[in-house]
Amino acid sequence: MNIDDLTLNPPWLAHFYDPALFDASAGDADSAATIGYYRTRLEGPQRSVLDIGCGTGRLALPLVQDGHSVHGVDISEPMLGYLAAKAEGLDPDVRTRLTWACGSVLDMPVTQTFDVLVAADDFVTHFDLDELGRFLVIAHRWLRPGGMLLTDMRERSPARLDAAAAPFPKPMQSHGLASGIATENGPRYAAMMGWEEYDPHSRWLVSHQLFSFIDPLGQEERRNWKTIRQRNHSNAEFIEAAHQAGFKVEQATGRGPQGSLGEQGGFFLLVQA
Repeated sequence: MNIDDLTLNPPWLAHFYDPALFDASAGDADSAATIGYYRTRLEGPQRSVLDIGCGTGRLALPLVQDGHSVHGVDISEPMLGYLAAKAEGLDPDVRTRLTWACGSVLDMPVTQTFDVLVAADDFVTHFDLDELGRFLVIAHRWLRPGGMLLTDMRERSPARLDAAAAPFPKPMQSHGLASGIATENGPRYAAMMGWEEYDPHSRWLVSHQLFSFIDPLGQEERRNWKTIRQRNHSNAEFIEAAHQAGFKVEQATGRGPQGSLGEQGGFFLLVQA
């Protein structure tokens, strides 16, 4: 499999994150569990938090409501626009604890340090191994002495990866219907379908997703094709990169009910070594 093939590195890759569609998935079980994990780990005294890849504020907003001060960073201006709109509904004393900036944390100068960095919702899988190492080194610099980095990776079962690695034709998977998606023509339903490709040698997973927007009469108004490419880092690879960057793995747990850590995926609490 050629990872540079058009199907695996399409020109629309940069447009995967649509703010309205991103928010529509906020209630799914895995997303809710992820947000709950971070809020639980940060229970206690108020902390200064850098939310890397903050998006529309799905984690930043709960954290400021929990009493923390949060600075969000994201490369997407539309996502931050949604965050700004939602922040207007916060109480004034809560709103003062939330700031954000547009840009990549890999390129920003370190102008202040934080008690905690969070990189939630599979964020680190957007990096290849070299970029992952660079990200962790930079994250270490953004932390105050003794600070911690919280991050996670989704678990992907062997059966799922085998299906993604299989040759075409592939079955189309349905991912349900979301309501109230904001569009220029008003709120719409959106149905999502998709399929995946996987290269077990490079560990790149490519998800192709089709979103059909349905008007009030039940007609398909438009269809968007979105693709995201993620590297399926093994836990051993991630932990080794963390050690090389100067972190100690304080806690690593699986995402399942038993909390056991497998070959890939889980929640990670890193502290400065």
